[in-house]
Amino acid sequence: MIPKGIIIGPWVGEFGWELFSWQAYARSVSRRYDTVVVISRPGNEYLYSDFCDHYVPYSPPPGISDSHTHSAVNSFDMQEFLKATLPIEVLQSTSWSWMQPSKIGHPPYDHWRAPVAVTGFGDIVPEYKLYRGVTTGINCQIVFHARNRQIRKNDNWSIDSWSDLRKQIKDLGFNVASIGTTAESSHIPGTIDFREKPLEEVCGLLRSADVIVGPSSGPMHLATLSGCPQVVWTGNPKQNYSRYKYTWNPFCTDVEIIESDLPTPQDVVSRILKIKTL
Repeated sequence: MIPKGIIIGPWVGEFGWELFSWQAYARSVSRRYDTVVVISRPGNEYLYSDFCDHYVPYSPPPGISDSHTHSAVNSFDMQEFLKATLPIEVLQSTSWSWMQPSKIGHPPYDHWRAPVAVTGFGDIVPEYKLYRGVTTGINCQIVFHARNRQIRKNDNWSIDSWSDLRKQIKDLGFNVASIGTTAESSHIPGTIDFREKPLEEVCGLLRSADVIVGPSSGPMHLATLSGCPQVVWTGNPKQNYSRYKYTWNPFCTDVEIIESDLPTPQDVVSRILKIKTL
């Protein structure tokens, strides 16, 4: 019998959607195949490492930012791309299927236990993995994700607020690290700059930390899948409250949600202390 293979991707959308509307469904679908090829952004291999045989990093052309429009695959030649990246013996000895990139289901309203119809594959129940990462040796109780993106600028907290929060946390005796990318996250002075670290190290940092703090974002969703409690704020609680508490929380991670774009540092500190006493 000819081995069956599946090509998953290329995923090019936002990180949070990749975590909760893509990778867990891909993991579930992959169980049906002998060989699994995943195509996603450089640096995201750790998300798929437990089920992926071949990971192919792919940087999309400028202007593509969301896979649910299929914009990434309109001019994407799968055969030519794979010929240039995979051993020819792997390609020629396998019968291939393709899982095209798309936000699966109706996020964030699909519950993590609910089956969702995936075109070409039937009803799929997402299979989530607890990302425990690797030990970093960093002594850090609090993690900041100081979002600094051009998209939805109102979700960015001011540096003054972050600095005020850092001062209050320092007075309480806690060590702090900043995570994210240098392009879309700020390093708060007085914190360990842990931006641009490999995902497995970030997950290891989150696993050992007491709490992560920040506005709703992809790294906050990663914390959910690393078992790290969160203090998260949002100006869209109608959507985000159920997402963080229930539908996107397969490991029942503790979370305190502040229903505001602009919480005060004092309010954030009070929520941190509440998490730490749970």
